[in-house]
Amino acid sequence: MSLVDHPDNPIPAGAHSGFVRTPDGVRIRYAHWPAVGKVRRGTVTILQGRAEFIEKYFEVVGDLRSRGFAVIAFDWRGQGGSDRLLRNARKGHIRAFRQYREDLRAVLKTVSLAEYPGPHFALAHSTGGAVLLSDTPRLRTMLDRAVVCAPLIALPRGHWIPDVFGALRRVMQKTSFGLYQEPYARRRPGSPSEFVEKVLFPAVRLFALLGLARLYVPGGNGDILIPFEDNRQTSDRVRFDRFNAVLEKAPELGVGAPTLGWLSAAAKCMVWFRAREAGPSVKLPCLVIAAGQDRIVSTPAIEDFTSRVKAAGYVEIAGAEHELLMERDRYRDRVFAAIDAFIPGNDD
Repeated sequence: MSLVDHPDNPIPAGAHSGFVRTPDGVRIRYAHWPAVGKVRRGTVTILQGRAEFIEKYFEVVGDLRSRGFAVIAFDWRGQGGSDRLLRNARKGHIRAFRQYREDLRAVLKTVSLAEYPGPHFALAHSTGGAVLLSDTPRLRTMLDRAVVCAPLIALPRGHWIPDVFGALRRVMQKTSFGLYQEPYARRRPGSPSEFVEKVLFPAVRLFALLGLARLYVPGGNGDILIPFEDNRQTSDRVRFDRFNAVLEKAPELGVGAPTLGWLSAAAKCMVWFRAREAGPSVKLPCLVIAAGQDRIVSTPAIEDFTSRVKAAGYVEIAGAEHELLMERDRYRDRVFAAIDAFIPGNDD
């Protein structure tokens, strides 16, 4: 499908779009734009989050082009305008994150590296950040630097399901007259959910092995539009309404809740990030930017992981929600200030 134009979200001038096929035969929709202005600083490939689509990043494309970057954006398999993997196109499904890695490599080799000069950078968000950070040994030969916003490292406790273990710890603290003290890392808002990691993740993997991978996660459905008051992505109503308007015009871009298979694949990737070798394995120079008020991924887990990566720097935007690139200007400006300081990585 071609790019969707909307009066409140126009297609940036100079767009070229098409499809690239992955080695396993999946069609991935992409779009690319040349840089504008006299200065050319390289090429940025955008790695979007789950359930997103190219059109959502039009404003970001304009911001990057004005800085002298050519830009490539694409839709992961199973979402946006790329091939869907199930008969029910509203289900967000994947078998394993290695399939996302195939999508990324196909776009980099066929579009980014083939069409535009270096240096080459990546700007990744959430799920895209998890894909990138889990594949840096191979990507190090294709990219020079990467900026990763709110990567999917772990899920925060209390925002997905009740914090069962946290309640038990509070009871222990009271009944021990203060002798038991919860470690600071666990007291921090947004700390990883032990219940999710120790109980939910193994259960989800078991359900997937039992042939239930294509079912929605409990409570999930195919709804693609939610009220602003119920969203946990951004505090910017104008940008939120803009993206909803695009989905109203082109609902085929939307994806509802994830399947048990998607969550099982994500769980495997998140558990790997906790492994001792995960941090040192990241060789690609990265800037990791976290959101202080993130309710979708765990900011403390992101900070902990980044502290184990020698090639990465860490910035936290206090007060910001999960979608840092779609937040209010007061937060978004700070994100782009950090990006400007990190890429292209010289003083020009």
